[in-house]
Amino acid sequence: MQITIITILVITLFAVFYLFMRHREREIMRNCQDIINKTKEECKKEIQNTKEECRRINRKKEEECNNKLLDATQKHFCKEREIINDCTIKIKEEKEKYQEMADTLGKSICEQMMLSKAGQMILKNTEQKEIYQTTYSEITKFIDSDSIGIGLINALQNSIDFSFYLINGQTIPIARYNLDIINNMNVYCFQKGETIIIDDYQKQVPQYINTREYKLDKSLKGSAIYIPLFNDTMIFGVLNIFNNNQGYFTEYRVSLLHNIARYLETAIMNFCDLRNSKRQSKLSREHTIALEQALNTLKKNQLELQKMSVALKNITNSVLILDSKGNISWVNNGFSKLYGYTLNEYTQKGTYYKTAIKQPEAIEYFTFVYDNATAISYSLPHTTKDGNEIWTQSTLTPILDDDGNVVQIVAVDTDISTLKKAEIEIMKQRNEIESKNKDVTKSIEYASTIQQALMTDQNKLQKHFKHSFLLTIPKDIVSGDFFWLDEKFGRKYMALCDCAGHGVPGAFVSMMGKVFLDEILQDAKLEDSAGLLLRRLNNKLWEAVSSLQTKVGGTDGMDIAFCIFNSRNTLLQYAGAYRPLYMVRNGVLITTQPDKCSLGNQLFDSSFLFENHTVILKEGDFLLLSSDGYSDQFGECNNKKFGRRAFNALIEEAATIEDLLQTGQFFYNQHIKWRGKQEQVDDISMVGIRISADDKIDDDEYNEYE
Repeated sequence: MQITIITILVITLFAVFYLFMRHREREIMRNCQDIINKTKEECKKEIQNTKEECRRINRKKEEECNNKLLDATQKHFCKEREIINDCTIKIKEEKEKYQEMADTLGKSICEQMMLSKAGQMILKNTEQKEIYQTTYSEITKFIDSDSIGIGLINALQNSIDFSFYLINGQTIPIARYNLDIINNMNVYCFQKGETIIIDDYQKQVPQYINTREYKLDKSLKGSAIYIPLFNDTMIFGVLNIFNNNQGYFTEYRVSLLHNIARYLETAIMNFCDLRNSKRQSKLSREHTIALEQALNTLKKNQLELQKMSVALKNITNSVLILDSKGNISWVNNGFSKLYGYTLNEYTQKGTYYKTAIKQPEAIEYFTFVYDNATAISYSLPHTTKDGNEIWTQSTLTPILDDDGNVVQIVAVDTDISTLKKAEIEIMKQRNEIESKNKDVTKSIEYASTIQQALMTDQNKLQKHFKHSFLLTIPKDIVSGDFFWLDEKFGRKYMALCDCAGHGVPGAFVSMMGKVFLDEILQDAKLEDSAGLLLRRLNNKLWEAVSSLQTKVGGTDGMDIAFCIFNSRNTLLQYAGAYRPLYMVRNGVLITTQPDKCSLGNQLFDSSFLFENHTVILKEGDFLLLSSDGYSDQFGECNNKKFGRRAFNALIEEAATIEDLLQTGQFFYNQHIKWRGKQEQVDDISMVGIRISADDKIDDDEYNEYE
């Protein structure tokens, strides 16, 4: 039993041990598995760490490699960039170079086209002036010039002549330089036949010409070029251009000018050829016409001779025929009837004309016809066979052969004794008339002297207005226009009058007008206006003119511009009859219009008053009064009147002239230029005044009247 218990105990212990061992084994297995797992995890971690370390190392190495590679790449890229930049710069430089070459080529082509066009413009002209002006115009498109000239040789004068010389925009008609005297660069260039370029005129010109003998113009400072002009065989002219800047004519500009000069040479030669061709053509036509006329004349003469042979015997005029040697060969019946001589009686001393003809003057006329083969007519007195004196009109006509030599002379004499007596009587009467006309003219001239002495003159006008002028251009010796000026109450009373008609009738009316103005001013009061005084003048003229109209017929009147200046010339009253007041202030023309009626044609009562204008004057104002003769003048160029519009423009231009005496001369010159050879149609009177401080009264003598 104990054995069984021990056995059971042993078995139990063994079972427990087995279970323990199994448990331990399982625990160990679990531990081992845990260790294994842990180891495995650690290994994994180690491996992972190792891998990460390796990757890190690899990344670092890769980064280092990449950095090295990047550095190498960057260096390579930098080098490539430098190469690319260098290439880019070189390409840009080449491109700029090619662009510059293209621009230069384009500019050259453009300039060549412009040169070609300029040449065409020059060559298309056929007149010398047009060629010169076109050349000047085309040159100024390429270069700046202060003067341009084209000179051509004048073989007759042995000179070089510059026509239409252009200096600072002004054209000089002609400048001539003697080729025998080298006193300027144009002659030097012509003599040398080569282009002369002057960079500094004052310094270089003495190298070419003797400036001690020929003084150099000190005002010429700058550069110049002188280019000779050639045809196929010789030099015929010079082109010169001047510029105020030194060293202006570069090689490029010289080349341009040479090209233009070649066109100019061709144009001038074409002009000369065309002119010579026209001259030859004209001479040929004239020669042909002359031959045809000579042939027609010869045929006509032959026909006339045939007719003459029939008619000469029966005409009443005297006919005498001489042969080529001067011998009288035939006379008709009219010769015997006129002079009373037969041919034998007339040539008793010889048939040669110098022996047979008794008048020395007639012998000279016959000799002239033989020497010149030209017809001639003359009048001479003759004594007939009966001793009577007669006057004859003689015509000597030569008959010529084919060579133009005189083969016969036909002398035809006509009795003009009756006409001669009448002519002598007419001459006598004409001499008497001329003598009377001279006496009348002297009387009128004396009347003109009296008229001028009575009227206001330039000296009196300038006594009151220092800056003024008075212009009178009468149509005849005496004038119907007059200027009147007087003073009262410290004021200046002024009138410019245009009487109807001119010459002696107009002069008489002007004298009446002057007298009436004196009377009206004598009776005038301080408060009387210009319009009121004008009405009084009208009524006086009406009384005088109506009386004349009743006696001699016709109607005379007067146009007038009437002014009153205060003592200081600061205020002006104006009234007018058909004659306005012109005033230019600050360059602007102001016209004060008159009443549209003449004085003396009707009687005005106290209710009528000419319009009175008051003008406040300023220093520098230009005032003008004028008759209508200036604007009514017909011009030579178009046979039309000068007109108001042109007259107004002329006043504005004249107002800019400071010297008033020169202003008067300006108006006179413009009138003469416009009129030309036309007859003057009317009297002309004009007065101009510039308001100035010099004319003002400094004291207060007349202030009570202002």
